[in-house]
Amino acid sequence: MNRALQLILGIGVSVLCVWLSMRGISFGEVLYALKRANVLGFVAVMGLTLLGFLLRAIRWRYFIELDRRLPLQSLFSATMIGFMTNNVLPFRLGEFVRPWILARREKLPKTTLLATIVVERAVDMLTLLGIFGLTMMIHPIAENTEAGHKVQVGARLLIGLCVGLTAFTVAAERNRVLARKLIGGATGWVPPGPRDRLLHLFDGFLEGLGLFRDLGKLSIVFMLSFVMFMCFAVALGVSLWSLGISLPWYAGLVLLVITAIGIMVPGAPGGVGPLNIACIAGLALFGIGRAQSVPFSWFYFFSQWLPITSVGLVYLNREGLTLRSLGQAQGGEVA
Repeated sequence: MNRALQLILGIGVSVLCVWLSMRGISFGEVLYALKRANVLGFVAVMGLTLLGFLLRAIRWRYFIELDRRLPLQSLFSATMIGFMTNNVLPFRLGEFVRPWILARREKLPKTTLLATIVVERAVDMLTLLGIFGLTMMIHPIAENTEAGHKVQVGARLLIGLCVGLTAFTVAAERNRVLARKLIGGATGWVPPGPRDRLLHLFDGFLEGLGLFRDLGKLSIVFMLSFVMFMCFAVALGVSLWSLGISLPWYAGLVLLVITAIGIMVPGAPGGVGPLNIACIAGLALFGIGRAQSVPFSWFYFFSQWLPITSVGLVYLNREGLTLRSLGQAQGGEVA
């Protein structure tokens, strides 16, 4: 798809979602509710968000097969710059920026690191699937409401993606030669240059699957994944408390899964719009009306956007880079 059209569609989706989320609620009402929110709660949510990303950086180390131990400072810097990029630039460029920053700093092959991002996303989805199963046991979501129906559709999509990805991952790890032949055949129409880069990336992905053969390392990765997502679940719970919304302790888990589904929807940078809709739909499951759920959606959006963007920009400056220079991330090898 043409980049300009992709950008227009993404912004259009976000604008539509923001309009839908704000229907019947004035800006003044939202602002009034946010002014009454607990400031310490907002600070705590930002802290929990950064702790979650620190755990993501620690976990990333386990995806990278090297003879040396990468410094946590380098991993965290690349992680924050990458997610900051997703907050301010289109096309989810941060997925390319993260490995590019780390490769540039540690003199490593970018494509090898890019492959770890693909494996990381697979682990994220599998972890969320487990958490989703837990929330279904604790708080079954009925389909007889509009919000419940939307969540069920999104949940089925998530489950389908996870099952398909898991099946492909296991099959590819067991028969790498066949997997490469299948990918080679499926990309036969791609011009030689891009096709070679794609196959090289896939080779790196296959190498990254070594994680699935190391039970000890895999256990640590899933433990870190669970704790990381629990940070975000607690952050959602603290956000509820900050706005005076009283719900059961597991509400944060339910909202975690629903917001994860929401941000899968392509939109403008930062996930604004789809994230708001996801928050409103999640709270509707607990009978919370729009008068409270709309301010909550903006409270949570800014409590995520501000710390990630601010810390990411600080690290970007420390790397001696600018936002304009991040376009190089989609280029060739660094080392």
